[in-house]
Amino acid sequence: MQDMGSLLPLLIPVILIQLALQIVALVDLIRRERVAKLPKWLWAVIIIVFNLPGPIIYLILGREE
Repeated sequence: MQDMGSLLPLLIPVILIQLALQIVALVDLIRRERVAKLPKWLWAVIIIVFNLPGPIIYLILGREE
């Protein structure tokens, strides 16, 4: 079993990608007047709770163009 010190270099890029996606999705959500399919508050919950897939789902399905 590997110790946490050897896993940390592998986790840092994933954590940074997750945070960047969440920030981009939340900023986009705040700036839009209308979003597709669900209310804005529910999209915010999805983005925050479902760490990596939540922002991706919002960016694909939630934006009303």
